[in-house]
Amino acid sequence: MTTTPIRPTAVPSIEQLPQPELRGSTDIQGNILAAFNKDFMDFRYLRFPDAAKGRGWLSAILNTVATTNETEDFNEQFSLARRAFGRDPSITTVRCGVSLTFEGLMMIANKPDQIKKDLSTFTSFCAGAAARAEDLGDTGESDPRTWLFGAGTGDKVVHAVLIVAADTEALLKEKLKNLDTVEQTHQITRVHVDEGRTLTGDLNGHEHFGYKDGISQPGVKDFHREDAGRKGFRDNHAGTELIEPGEFVFGHKSEQGDRKAPAWMKNGSLQVVRRLRQDVAGWNKAVVDGVKNFTGNMDANRLGACLVGRAKDGTPLAPPCSAVTGLGSDRNDFDYANDPIGRHTPWAAHIRRTHPRVFAGIVDKKPRSHRLMRRGIPYGPEFKGGPDDGKDRGLMFVCYGTSLEEQFELVQRHWSNDDTFTPGESRSDQVVANGFDKVTGLAGKASVELADGTLGTIDMKRFVRTTGALYAFTPSISTLRLLAEGEDLPNKPVGS
Repeated sequence: MTTTPIRPTAVPSIEQLPQPELRGSTDIQGNILAAFNKDFMDFRYLRFPDAAKGRGWLSAILNTVATTNETEDFNEQFSLARRAFGRDPSITTVRCGVSLTFEGLMMIANKPDQIKKDLSTFTSFCAGAAARAEDLGDTGESDPRTWLFGAGTGDKVVHAVLIVAADTEALLKEKLKNLDTVEQTHQITRVHVDEGRTLTGDLNGHEHFGYKDGISQPGVKDFHREDAGRKGFRDNHAGTELIEPGEFVFGHKSEQGDRKAPAWMKNGSLQVVRRLRQDVAGWNKAVVDGVKNFTGNMDANRLGACLVGRAKDGTPLAPPCSAVTGLGSDRNDFDYANDPIGRHTPWAAHIRRTHPRVFAGIVDKKPRSHRLMRRGIPYGPEFKGGPDDGKDRGLMFVCYGTSLEEQFELVQRHWSNDDTFTPGESRSDQVVANGFDKVTGLAGKASVELADGTLGTIDMKRFVRTTGALYAFTPSISTLRLLAEGEDLPNKPVGS
């Protein structure tokens, strides 16, 4: 444990407490444990012409890659200023993060055969997102043949993902100009570029369907402080469990002791990037039309909330564990234990299917091994209502973890897309199967039966389709440096 440096201005006493070990990391990249939290975020999918130029590019940008320590320092200062003045402060900054695909690692590693051997158990990462598409439901309109990135061959193969995030558009443009020069110097090709932007006005903090997003994130041991009055939970975040850091960064303790990796992966994380196009007009019409299939007290707003699991302002349908800590639209102190058959939060609800809480271990007895660290941001123009305007809009979904198979893929394949998955107690009187996640899952029927007697079946097509996807590795700063210098990478197993 280290102590937070004294700041030039007075800070609350809690800010002067000893800080958890990983909070001060200068080796873990920003945006994994410490979110960038920026309104402007560009995604550049890059291709190296050869190993030397790839290493040269990496050397040139290395000093601009953000660390966990500096990212969280800014976040804390921003939050303190917001609490003090009741509005967003004027402080601004820009942050960069870099990840490498399997092909990118093979391109620039000094000993690619050794790296390939080191990664032999990381089957999904080595195969890539396109190869996993069918198992994950990326078929039809979401087939990799329609993707803008992630499924190309030849000069369309992506070697690196560069995320550039800024508080203002001016800061972003200034940084991008500098990066343009570096790319040109080293003959780096841009396969594709996405521009993530937070929505404005009443939709600030929301995704395009209109629901508040990014509310429930896992707490991380040795990074977040523990609640002194409730062991195992994050301080000042009621209901947020603390998960072992090895679930999100390699080389640290995991929940099941099953996340060992070669030493060069220590303090790194596996990254998933998915470009999810949203049909907002279709969704809006479907929840209006779906009401007619219900008896009881149902309208479009309530039906939409049932499919998401929260009202548009973020208020969850789930009854809280505590009447005190469960207050407010961001309340997360619920676990579905008091709603085992989905009378408040239906089993098909997105937040219940992707994070079943107390029922997460119902199949494999590993309830804390499947959490994701999500860092998404919307892209495209705000939908103004009415019929479909044909414009491309959606979500840049980003998540981090140390097992694609046990985290992202399990959530997508077995929780969202499996209509037999039971995020609650088994029922013999169901009208139809549990149904699919109606936001990111497959099309089909799902039953909703609420505590007040409202009952019906929703049958919807998919209104979210995948238009690009990548698996990448976000290395530590020290491993990035070794890669840039063409040095051998240490591969003794680490972690637990």
